[in-house]
Amino acid sequence: MTDSPWTPLRRMALAGSVLLVGLVAFEQIAVSTAMPTVARQLHGLGIYPVAFAIPMAASVVGMVIAGTWADWAGSKVVILTGTALFVGGLVIAGGAASMPVLVLGRTVQSLGGGLNVVALYVLIAAAFPAQLRPKVFVGTSGAWVAPSLFGPPVAGYLATEGHWRWVFWLAAAAALPALALLLPVMRRLPPPEGSREEASVVRRRWIAAVGAAVGAAVLSVAADQPGVIVVIAAAIGVALLVWFAPRLVPRGTVRAARGMPAIVATRALLGSAFSGADVYLPLMLTRQHGMTATEAGLVLTVGATSWFVGAWFAGRMKTAEQQRRVVRIGLVLLSIGIAGAIASAWPATPGVLLYVAWLIGGSGIGLAYSPLTVLLMGMSAPEEQGRNSSALQTGETLTTSVLLAVSGIVFSALGTHSEVLAFVSGLVLALLTALLGTLVSRRLAPGTAGGTQRALVAITEASDAG
Repeated sequence: MTDSPWTPLRRMALAGSVLLVGLVAFEQIAVSTAMPTVARQLHGLGIYPVAFAIPMAASVVGMVIAGTWADWAGSKVVILTGTALFVGGLVIAGGAASMPVLVLGRTVQSLGGGLNVVALYVLIAAAFPAQLRPKVFVGTSGAWVAPSLFGPPVAGYLATEGHWRWVFWLAAAAALPALALLLPVMRRLPPPEGSREEASVVRRRWIAAVGAAVGAAVLSVAADQPGVIVVIAAAIGVALLVWFAPRLVPRGTVRAARGMPAIVATRALLGSAFSGADVYLPLMLTRQHGMTATEAGLVLTVGATSWFVGAWFAGRMKTAEQQRRVVRIGLVLLSIGIAGAIASAWPATPGVLLYVAWLIGGSGIGLAYSPLTVLLMGMSAPEEQGRNSSALQTGETLTTSVLLAVSGIVFSALGTHSEVLAFVSGLVLALLTALLGTLVSRRLAPGTAGGTQRALVAITEASDAG
């Protein structure tokens, strides 16, 4: 690789990375829109929650496997495998004649997507110098904007017209050009240094990934269970997560130890707080303010657009201290946005307030999201980049699934008594999560790290400043 910035190979790698991340985002967003129609046509409403829970669990397993695999063998083989599984799963899902086959296809697709999102971080760290990485991660963060804008209407149109299978097949076809853009730079990557972890450590982490994924899946379907079963399912899910999830993140993450553990914890709290609020906003606008589905959906467009604007601004931060500062500012803005959403839960409040609130909230997560990735990669030795990227993604995914599950259980319990109380309860949980993230974000700078980590941070900050 040449040291000159923005070579044609790097531009191709950026385009391929953005497209591949965008396809993962499109599938998550578009499938959520089309799934009610798909489930009715395939007579699978009885296992509707499972169609989301099992693929989510598969993505967690894929993320954890990708971390160790990329450290050991490099990002190329992981991306090739992940893309093959992603495309194969989409083809299976698109051709499904029954709901179980659809779930199988989505599970294979999600496993591949989990492999790809982690391996792409490792690829970016290897292919781009430190001064370019903030802009690259702005691109991958912005890859969620277009699917947020166009995914729901496209998927809704295809499902309404009876062509829901193309929701899967179009994404499968688009994955091949994305891979073609990445191949030239992958061929020129230096050989991996190889992971120094013992096989027994890797084996225990993979077992923990399965255990945590099962726990998250069980917890995510708990809200749909009747009577005492919801309590039993929730207890099993929480127990599995408490036992296995801490093994998938750096030691000290649960107590937000300074440096890398706090980065992973902050990202988990940031992502889950945003998702925990975002999921309720369209429903709240239709139920509490009488808006149409199209009008209510615009709030997600506002949030996605302001996310990208915030991410663009964050990409201009060159030093680690500047990046830590915008993370803290972003979490404050996200908290303000969620607080504004809470105020919009009452019908007497003007509905336009929610759009303003989510303009602020979206810019907040945009400011904070990609700098956390840059900070983490700057603290990671080359042979640790896969494992640490995996921890960052896995922590966010598991925390988000837990918050959404708990919020869903509370919402279901309170919704029959008071819709205002139900919406407020879900949003308050998201607000508390964002406020906790604001506190944890004060610990992003390394404290009493070991000599190797201090040296890595010093070198990275000097490189960024230059």
